[in-house]
Amino acid sequence: MVVARLTCCNLLTIVAVMLVASTAMIQTVEADKHNALEEKLLADAADGVLDDFSLLEGALIASGVTDAGKIAQYRSDFADRTAALSNVCRQDEPEMTNSERIYDFLHNELLTGKYHSTCTELNRAFDNGDYNCVTATILYHCISQAHGLSPVAVATNTHVRSRFLGEPSFDVETTCRDWFDVARRDPHAMKFRAEQQVTRQLTEVELLAKIYYNRGVSLLEKKSFASAIELLRTSQLLDAVDVPTRENIAAGMNNWALEECDAKHFERAIQLVIEGASQYPEFVPFLANDVHIHQRWAVALCEQCRFAEAMQVLHTAHLRRSDVALFDRGRAAVLAQWATSLFENGQLEDASQLFAEATKWFDELSEISRCRSIAVQEAAASLARRGRNDEANRLVRWGGELDATVSQF
Repeated sequence: MVVARLTCCNLLTIVAVMLVASTAMIQTVEADKHNALEEKLLADAADGVLDDFSLLEGALIASGVTDAGKIAQYRSDFADRTAALSNVCRQDEPEMTNSERIYDFLHNELLTGKYHSTCTELNRAFDNGDYNCVTATILYHCISQAHGLSPVAVATNTHVRSRFLGEPSFDVETTCRDWFDVARRDPHAMKFRAEQQVTRQLTEVELLAKIYYNRGVSLLEKKSFASAIELLRTSQLLDAVDVPTRENIAAGMNNWALEECDAKHFERAIQLVIEGASQYPEFVPFLANDVHIHQRWAVALCEQCRFAEAMQVLHTAHLRRSDVALFDRGRAAVLAQWATSLFENGQLEDASQLFAEATKWFDELSEISRCRSIAVQEAAASLARRGRNDEANRLVRWGGELDATVSQF
């Protein structure tokens, strides 16, 4: 499964681990937690339109700037730095002419640092001039709107740029410093982007979602799964149809579950897998890792002689997914190992009671009998290897007599 960031270059990928089969605190993936200002932004954006916040303010909040005073400072800084443009853009000029003037101003006065695919927070453009395609596009739109232009954002799976919908329409690559020169030298470059590449037009709210998306992807790369998924789910609130966001939430939950499994937090790992599979059924690794984690959990419990717990873990899984062979056969393996342990310790009555109660796990008596025969053979062999031949022989006779009784019955 691909984890992708919006960038103007190549697709940045992380392969989500899919492992096939070879008491932690219980919690669900918590609902998003936001501060008061962010809650107001999300409430304003719920109808798909920003009414109470400007694009600039919304982008700063989405970038993690949630202090109203700090936002006011950035807003004032933006107004001061763009005031000079009022003498540059003219309403009687063609749209492309003014858009180029704004573009030159943007790169000369604001985007004076470097492009970084990870630079998704708008405040970093103000602080040091660094940017990526999302923040460059947002600033370009903020300036353009202030001077009577109305670009829209368009997105591929890994990139965002601007588009003017006039006649003729044209795209603007906001991260390419000499874009308009490139377009003049090769008009096909602009035409290709506008007409050939598969793009989706974004509203301002959906453009804000890309900030949350990129922040979430950055945290996925750092394995900060809880915070990453919280940001990605906020992105999903703002742009419910974005496929990469959905894919990355699923991949994040899957990899988080595997991290918990490696840490032996099996109950938490299974909870993540079950929750993920219910919400993102198209993400196949959840099914494989459901089996993988259960296997590791049951093995770990058996190694600690916690057979009853191992049986319950696999039986619960079997009731949920009766089609999985490991959940079915795994129960039989646990029963046989459990009984073997009892036989080796001379606890024949306890073993007999165990098999009598095994009908709550198995419908077929033949399966219980098979497990008993395996346990008798394994325990007898173990006793013989340790020189306890009399006990081994007695156990074999006991097992044979019991088998004969069962056969007669």
